[in-house]
This record gives sequence, structure tokens and C-alpha cells, in this order.
Amino acid sequence: MCYGPWVVALDSQQSQRRWFYLLVATLSQISMAIIHLGIPALIPLIQEELGLTRTEVGLLSSILNGGVVVAAIAAGKAADHFGERLIIAYGAMASGLIVMGMNWTTSFATLSAVLLLLGLATATSTPAGSKAVAGWFDESERGTAMGLRQMGIPLGGAIAAMTLPSVALRYGWRLALAFAGLCAIGMGFAALRLYREPPYDLRSVGKPASGLKDLLQRRDIRAALFYVFILGGSQWCYLTYMELYLSETLGYSVTLAATLLALGQFCGVGGRVFWGFLSDRFFGSRRKPTLLVVGFLAVLMTLWTSLFSPETPHGLVWLVVALLGLTLLGWNGLYLAFVSELAGSRIAGLAIGLSNTGAFLGIVVLPPIFGFVVDQTGSYRVAWMALAVVVLAAVAVLPWVKEERG
Repeated sequence: MCYGPWVVALDSQQSQRRWFYLLVATLSQISMAIIHLGIPALIPLIQEELGLTRTEVGLLSSILNGGVVVAAIAAGKAADHFGERLIIAYGAMASGLIVMGMNWTTSFATLSAVLLLLGLATATSTPAGSKAVAGWFDESERGTAMGLRQMGIPLGGAIAAMTLPSVALRYGWRLALAFAGLCAIGMGFAALRLYREPPYDLRSVGKPASGLKDLLQRRDIRAALFYVFILGGSQWCYLTYMELYLSETLGYSVTLAATLLALGQFCGVGGRVFWGFLSDRFFGSRRKPTLLVVGFLAVLMTLWTSLFSPETPHGLVWLVVALLGLTLLGWNGLYLAFVSELAGSRIAGLAIGLSNTGAFLGIVVLPPIFGFVVDQTGSYRVAWMALAVVVLAAVAVLPWVKEERG
């Protein structure tokens, strides 16, 4: 296919603004992450006011993330069909409007309904935003750009943890969430106004579009889905149990254990950029070798974590927890660049939506199994070792994937 000179000139002019468009997509991601991850930060206040049981509190997270599982593939298809600009913008607006509906929740039933709708809306952010990166950035920069965009999720969670509880204690948790909703609506309008889609994409020329069934029939896509299922679930095992492990097994105070968990999360934020930059600059934009490095390091650090005891030097504990955060929490952006390149940018939204479904299924399945193993054995050691074996199995399927460059 041949493009006229004016189209090439247009691409050159527009591509100079690709980092600005990345900023718009990332800010939209942050606004929705503040909502999605702000709910858990306000759970104690919500539980107290609505009189929720611990079982109901646990179900709230499942309902919210279950909405993401249900809608992720559809969100990816919508981004491919309608373009990422509309999905980024309307997804943020919808998330903001729905969370403002918390003002009318008075029971577990009404709260669950709002959270389910909220999960459906926030599911749009990753497929649409990742498709934007796949369209605007070529392979030499895509890993770094995807890592920067994915950094918006933990950054939004950190902002939510630092701001929403303070606002809620003064004005109430409903008003705190309404404020977060207004920010998301504002970012949605900003994305609608400021974001522009690539005028064309040479990387998709000659690649026929395919559907969900075609993707699932590909061995490389199935291997990538297995990887994201395991790493997604392992990520939340780390987030859910590390603080408990440090306090119950090593005798750390709750404050010190929480500080260590925060350290791991910040390392995860940096890892989302670092691994993408590493693949772009040192592996020739090849994602598989970097994902293998991430996976093997995660296995080693998980095994090392299982060997902790009250006699373990504090400096070593800090180092291992930080490196585990760098790996288990830092792979997301690199993986999304990987799967979007495997599928081709024409159906990148669908492929990323499918991967998001796999990741959230892992989040639903693996942490309860980890906790069950701890309960049955009376020790975290077996659970951490089992998790290391599972991550190693995920790494073992990557050689099945043939990664093409250029």
C-alpha cells in the first residue's frame, strides 16, 4: 500500500506530539485508578457505616474486580472498533458518574450493584490506553512508553491511599469518592478534547484482523495468557500477604511491615518503566528475554522470601522485598507491549482486553489458594515455595512464543 507525501508529513507532525498523547492517556488511567484502588482504602469507613460483615467486605473486592473480568474483552473490542479516544474519554466519564452513585448506597446490596457497574466502567482503561501506546509508539520506544502508562495504576493507588481517607474522615467517604469521580469526569472531557488517534498505522498494514476465537487458537497467545494469569495472581499474593507475613512470622510491627510493603510498591512503580526501558535499549525491543529475566528473578526472590526467619538481617529482608516488588509488581507494562505486538496493533485492544481478563482471573483464584495453603500447613514457607514453582511454570511456557521483530 502506498501513502501520499502529505500523509507522511502529517504522521511526522503528529508523532512529535506522541508523548503529549501518552500523558493524556496516563492521566486518564490515574483518575480511574484513584477510584478503583480508592475503594479498598475506604473500606474501614464503609464497613463501619453500613455494618458490613468481614465476609461481605471480602465479597466487595470480588464484585468490583469481577466487573473488570466481565467487561475487559468487550472494552478491547470497542477500542478496536470505535478507536481508543472515545473509549478512554467515555470510560473515565462513566467511572466518575457511577462512583458518584455511592451517595445513594445504604446497604450491601446497593453498594454491590454500584461496584459491579464501576468494575464494568474501569475495565476500559487498560485496553484503550494500551492500544493508544501501540498506535503512537514504534517498537524501539513502545516498552518504555507502555511502562510509563502502566505506572499510572500504582501511582493512582498511592494518591488514593494518601488523600481519600483524610478527606473521608473530615467530610465522609461518599464525598471523598464524589471528589474522585469529578476528577475522572474532568479527565474524560480532557481526553475527548486533547487526545488524537494516529492517522494511520504502518505496522498494521497487511495484518488481517481476527477475532477472539482466532486469538485463542494461537499457541503464542495462549502461552502469554497463562503467563499473565500466573503473574497477575502472584502479584496480588504479594500485595495481600506480605505485610501479614512480615508481622506474623518475623515479628515486625504493623508500621514497619506496612513500610516494607510500601517500599515494594514503589519499586513496582519504577519497575514498570525500568523493564520496558531495558527491553527497548538493551534487548533490541525484544520483550520475551526481558520477561524471562523478570520471571526468573521473581522465582529466586520468592524462594528467598520463604527462607525468612526472625534471625534474618533486616537489611536483607528490605533488599529481597524491594526486588520482589520490582519483579512481581513491575512486569505489567512490558507484558502489554509484548502481547500488543504479538497480536498486531489492529486488534491490540482485543488482545489486551483478553489479557486483562486472564490477569484478573488470576487475581480472583491464586490469593485464596495461597491463604488456604497457609491455613492448612500453619506456615507461610510452603505457600511461598509453591508460589515460586507456579511462577517458574509460567516462565517455562514463554519459549513457546516466537517473537518477531520489524
